[in-house]
Amino acid sequence: MEFQKYHGTGNDFMMVSFVPSHPESLASSICDRHFGIGADGLIFPSESKIADIKFNYYNSDGSIAPMCGNGMRCFVEYLLDNNMIKETKFAVETLAGIIQVEKNIKTGLIKINLGKPVFSLEEPDVATPIRVFEEYALSMHGEMIKFYTINMGTLHTVVYKTSEMNIDKIGPELSKNSFFPKHTNVNFIEVIDSNTQKVTTFERGAGWTLSCGTGTAASAVVSNQLGLVRDVVRSIVPGGELNVYVKEDIYLEGPAVKIATGEYKIHE
Repeated sequence: MEFQKYHGTGNDFMMVSFVPSHPESLASSICDRHFGIGADGLIFPSESKIADIKFNYYNSDGSIAPMCGNGMRCFVEYLLDNNMIKETKFAVETLAGIIQVEKNIKTGLIKINLGKPVFSLEEPDVATPIRVFEEYALSMHGEMIKFYTINMGTLHTVVYKTSEMNIDKIGPELSKNSFFPKHTNVNFIEVIDSNTQKVTTFERGAGWTLSCGTGTAASAVVSNQLGLVRDVVRSIVPGGELNVYVKEDIYLEGPAVKIATGEYKIHE
C-alpha cells in the first residue's frame, strides 16, 4: 500500500489516495510509532456531492475526528502535489461542514476558513449545557481547574497555564473528565503580548502533539473574547508557528510539508 507523509508544524499525518475498507484499524496500525510508520492521524480523500472533494480523518487510535486544522493544510498540499485538485483555492467537505481553503503560491502558506466558533454547547459534547461564553471550573485532586470550552470544528477546552500547573497530569485527566462525555481536546495557553501566545495541546485520540490547528484557533478565539489578544494572533506551538485571524469567520494559516513517500505492508 502506497502512502505519503506530511506534517504541519510538527503535527504529522499519513496520506493514502483510496478509501480504506477498515480505516479505524488502518489508522491505529500505520500511525503506531513503533510497529507502524508513525503519525498523529490518517487522512484520505473521497468524492463529494457538496464540495470539490471530501476530507476524511482518523486519529492515531482509530477514532474519527470531524476536522483537523493542521491535517487540512497537509491535505491541501497533498492534493496539489498529486494533481488531484488543479486550483489553489477550493472547497472541502468535512464532518464539521464545508471548509474553504487557499494556498498562497508566493509564501507557500495555506489558509483555511474554519467558520464561526460555537459557544453554546450541549450533549454529547458536554454533560451540562453551556449556553454562553464564560469560565467554568472542575475540581481535580483538590485543585480547581478553570477553563473555557468552545467548538471550533471540533471540541476544544482552553486553560490558562500557571507556573505551578502540572499540565502533564491535568491535560489527559481533563480531556477524559465526565463533564465531556466524548472527551475534549485541551489547550494550555501562555499569553506573551497582545499579538502573541504559546499553545500546547493534548488531543483526544492522539495525546500530546507538537501542534493542533483547530486548538490554536480556538485558543486565539478565547483570548480575543477576553481582550487578551487582538484579531491577528501569532501562535507559537512546539512544532513551529501558526497565524490565526479572528474575524467574523476564523482563519488559520500555516505551512504544510511533505516528509516521505513509501510503501506500507498491511498486516492482517
